[in-house]
Amino acid sequence: MPRMPRKRPIDYILPFLIMICAGVIVVLAYQLWSSLQIPENEKDIYMYTAQGNARILPWGAGEWEKAYNGTRLLQGDSIKTQKGGRTVLEFFEDHYLRMDEKSEITLSEIKENGGVYEIDIILMEGKIWINDDEASENPVKFVVKTNNTLVRTVSTIYEVEQTDAAQAIRVIKGNIVADILVDEDGQKKKVESISIGVGQEAILNDKNLKEYAERKSPSVIDAISDEFKNSGFYKWNMAEDADPTDYSISGGTYNSTLFDDAATEDVEIIEEGDLPKPVITVPSTLDFTTPESSLTIRGTTSSETKKMMVDAVVGGKSQSYELNLYVPGNTEWSFAISHAQGNMRPGKNTYSFYALDENDKPGAKSDIVITYGSEEDAETDLDLGPLTAPEVETYNGGSSNEVDVDTVKVSGSVSGAEKIVVNGYTLTAFEPGDTVWTYYAKESLGNLDAGENTYTVVAVAADGTEKSTTVTIIYNKPETAEEPVSDEPATGDVEA
Repeated sequence: MPRMPRKRPIDYILPFLIMICAGVIVVLAYQLWSSLQIPENEKDIYMYTAQGNARILPWGAGEWEKAYNGTRLLQGDSIKTQKGGRTVLEFFEDHYLRMDEKSEITLSEIKENGGVYEIDIILMEGKIWINDDEASENPVKFVVKTNNTLVRTVSTIYEVEQTDAAQAIRVIKGNIVADILVDEDGQKKKVESISIGVGQEAILNDKNLKEYAERKSPSVIDAISDEFKNSGFYKWNMAEDADPTDYSISGGTYNSTLFDDAATEDVEIIEEGDLPKPVITVPSTLDFTTPESSLTIRGTTSSETKKMMVDAVVGGKSQSYELNLYVPGNTEWSFAISHAQGNMRPGKNTYSFYALDENDKPGAKSDIVITYGSEEDAETDLDLGPLTAPEVETYNGGSSNEVDVDTVKVSGSVSGAEKIVVNGYTLTAFEPGDTVWTYYAKESLGNLDAGENTYTVVAVAADGTEKSTTVTIIYNKPETAEEPVSDEPATGDVEA
C-alpha cells in the first residue's frame, strides 16, 4: 500500500491565510464603494482649524473627536470650537462659514434643488459668520436656526450669535428677513418676520421674546454696535472676507490671527517685516517666579503697528493669540493671563510678543518667561477647592424637565471639579475649576428617547473623589413631523 505524503505545516496554515486575505479584500472593496456613494453635494464641504482646537461629532457617533484641517463634512455632523479656537467651513470652494471660540453648530440637512444647494445649520451656541456673497456655479442658500430665530439667505454676509442671555443677527452686506419663533404648546411657532438691513443688528432677549409671545412688536433693530465692530471676531472676519486665507495650504498662518496646532512643516514661512521689537514695560523683570494666579503684561509698540500678537508655550503646549483689545495705531498694549483662562499654568510659561504691519508681516519678538508657583508645581494643578455635587439650573433655558423638542440643553453648576462625566461621557468643553457645565441631549445622537430619560452627572475632583446627581428628562415626542415653514411670512409651526 503506497504511503500518503506527510503534510507540511504550511498546508495547514495556507487555507486560513487565504481566508484572511479574502476578508481584507472584501473590506477594502466595501470602503472604496462607500466612498463613491457620498452624495455629490456633500463632497465639497471642508473644515479647517484657523486657530486653537476644534472637535467634531460625526453623524451617528457617540463621542466628540479632535478635528483636523481638511476634514470633509457630511450631513448630520456637529462641529464645536474650544476656548481660544476658531474654525472655517468652506462650501464648494467659494462660500464660507467661520466659527468663533466656544461655538457649536450642526449641519442638520444638505440638499440640492434645481441647481441650488441648501445648507440647514443649527447654531447651538456661540457666534458664526457666513459669507456667501459670490456669483458661483454652485449657488448656496443658507438656513440658520437658533433657539428663537430662523434665517434664510442667498448672497449675503452676516453674523449670528446665540448665548444664554440673548440671540443676535448682524447684517454686513445685503438684506435679511428673519422669522421670530416663540414657544407655544410645546412647539416653536413663527409669530413675526423682521427685515434687517445692511449695517443693522437685531438683538433678542427674554424681555422682547416675551413681548413677541404676547403678539406685540418690540423694537429689536438698531445699528451694529461699536462694541461688536471693535471685537476680534469682527476684525478677523472682515480681514478674511477681503483676502481669504487658503487654509488647505497654510492650515492657519498670520492671516488667521493664530496658528493651528496641526499645521504641517510645509506651512509658508512669512518674512520678518520692518517693525521694531515691542517693549515689555510691566512686569519689569522678564524672567521671574510668581505665586499670583493672574496678572497683566503691558508694553509699548510702534505707531505703525496694525495688530499685536503673542506666541505662548503654556503647560508644554503652543498657543497663539491676537491681542483683541489692541487698536491699530496705538503705542500701548496689554495682555491678561490667568490660570482660570488657561493661558497660564503651574511651571514655566513663555510669551513672545510681536507686531504685524499693514501687510501682516511680523516684526521681531520680545520674550518674557513667567514661572507660576515652581517648576515642581507643573505636575500638579491648583487646589480647586471643596467638591460639590453638580446641580441642574435649566433645561433649554427653563425650569421644566418636560420637553417636546428633540434637543435639550441642560445647564448646571458645580464647584471644585476637575471634570464632569455624564452617563460615562466626559464633557470636553468643561475645564478644571469651571463653575458651570452644559450637556446636550439630542435625539439624533441617540442620547434622548421618547419618554423618560435618566442621566447620571458625576463631578470628579483632582484626587479622584466623586459626587453625583441624577437628571431626568421627559421627552414628549410629537406623533407627526411638523411641516417646514414656507418662505412666505405666514404663521406656522417650525422645527426647533
